Amino acid sequence: MKKTLTIALFIILTVFLINNGQDLIGLLTSDSLDHVVVYVQSWGILAPLISIGLMIFQAVAAPIPAFLVTSTNGLLFGLLWGTIISWTGAMLGALVAYYLAKKLGYEYVKKKVSNSHLIHKLDHLNGKYAFWIVLFARLIPVVSFDLISFAAGLAGMKMRTFLLSTGIGMLPATIAYTVLGHDMKEIETFNERMLIIIGILGILTIIGFVFRKKWLNK
Repeated sequence: MKKTLTIALFIILTVFLINNGQDLIGLLTSDSLDHVVVYVQSWGILAPLISIGLMIFQAVAAPIPAFLVTSTNGLLFGLLWGTIISWTGAMLGALVAYYLAKKLGYEYVKKKVSNSHLIHKLDHLNGKYAFWIVLFARLIPVVSFDLISFAAGLAGMKMRTFLLSTGIGMLPATIAYTVLGHDMKEIETFNERMLIIIGILGILTIIGFVFRKKWLNK
């Protein structure tokens, strides 16, 4: 596991150094899929590695949504490889966030997350229901994916449990955003599938907001 973390940190460090100060946060928050596509594609055979590096970066630099990179992967690499690359990047990003929170503690996470009240509520992810809490939070966007990773690290949640619940919970959204990115190339052919996926994501988001409000008001 330490080797995996070392590799992940090496990837993100490489992305930092190669970019020579380029505003990656600006790129990932630009709301422009075209900009991210052009950027990743410009790396040629290194594009999959750079994409994974961007997903690790967005997790550590939270809160930054990852859907632009995930959609880019679907558009550039197809459904199968796009999903594999996206899921790998999301897992490594979650693992790095978990590890940093576990090693650097509350003060580090507080700098990343403005809602300290929410952090304290999530500081109980080490009980018998930890697996289900993280799985539910991944499946339905109750709170930020990256916040869950930080909170799990702070709470001392078992890494094996964290990885299993995260890996399963992230898969549906990863596939959905990858499919959306892929179908944008042939929107006339896949417009019905896109509408269905967008509808499902919209419903899950609404459910997430409702549960989040009830949860935080307890």
